[in-house]
Amino acid sequence: MIINSHVHLNTDTNFFFYNDYGIKHFLAEMRENGIDLAMPALNPKVSIFRCPNDCSMHCPLVGCNHSIGYTNNTGISSSPLPSTLYLNGSLDIINNNLDECNCSNPHRHRVGIFEENGNLVLKCKTCGNIILKSTLDPLRKYNVALINLTKPYRTQVRPLLYLSLCHSTLQTEINFFERCYGNEFVGFKLHPWNDQVSVANFSILSSKPILIHTGIRDIESGKNAIIFAENNPEIKIVIAHAAALDENCLRKIAIMENVFIDCCPSVFMFKNRFSSLFSPEDIHSPEDIYYKVLDYVPSRKILFGSDSPWGNSKDELDVVNRLHIPENVRKQILYKNAAELYGLELY
Repeated sequence: MIINSHVHLNTDTNFFFYNDYGIKHFLAEMRENGIDLAMPALNPKVSIFRCPNDCSMHCPLVGCNHSIGYTNNTGISSSPLPSTLYLNGSLDIINNNLDECNCSNPHRHRVGIFEENGNLVLKCKTCGNIILKSTLDPLRKYNVALINLTKPYRTQVRPLLYLSLCHSTLQTEINFFERCYGNEFVGFKLHPWNDQVSVANFSILSSKPILIHTGIRDIESGKNAIIFAENNPEIKIVIAHAAALDENCLRKIAIMENVFIDCCPSVFMFKNRFSSLFSPEDIHSPEDIYYKVLDYVPSRKILFGSDSPWGNSKDELDVVNRLHIPENVRKQILYKNAAELYGLELY
């Protein structure tokens, strides 16, 4: 039995990273790697989180990396990356010619969530462009689409719903989905880096677990996720990405009854350990990410995930299967912990 507790899925092609990773690719990855059950959340790179002024969408300069798409493992040309190309599973640095770019805003823009008079406001932090204002979370329609898209596969697929971090809408969305779709999903996903909002100041009510993205940048730090878990002790929290291997965070996770962790995508994180995402000095292999977490956190708190399409199931399963750990611990990580945490009825 294998449960993938951290994976993404596109509901259409309206995403600006990995826009080809739809239901067919998702199910094929499950089938090819023996994944029995997966819990996908939306790919956070939804088109509404991209500023129309971002020059990567229209830069006319030949050779400017902003005008180049990336090709992923499927060979399908997709959306551009700011200063890198993701080619055949590896991250290759390419020349950044932005000094020669004549666009009025010659760099990638960062969209964030703001609040104004009870509205959720999507605004570019780079150029100030307001993309939308809404009294409802604009992700609602995407989450409903995710529920409907996965419904024919409900014995294999139990979605997580990605919600915007906005005080004006967050509790409303939780209440709406728990009331109207309570049996159709297993939890929620929060992404402070994509939203450009820290989770630290939120106190909410939820009957379902919450998965929180973390990284090494302050706004997405494991420290903030721990504060969120302390503010919401009745909610089960999964802190993603090995909490960027922050040792203080790992110590907290070990003793907090409502907090759990995943270590994916360990291969991607290891390959890019000197990038802005991940830079520990004592990690010499993807397996070391798991070993370091296991040094601090009880095995009953660690969940398996792939973070596809940023990672992939084969790579992540190979890492777990190479770990020198007792078989009962391997089973805990691969499925037992997730089944217990999310209250999954296994078929």
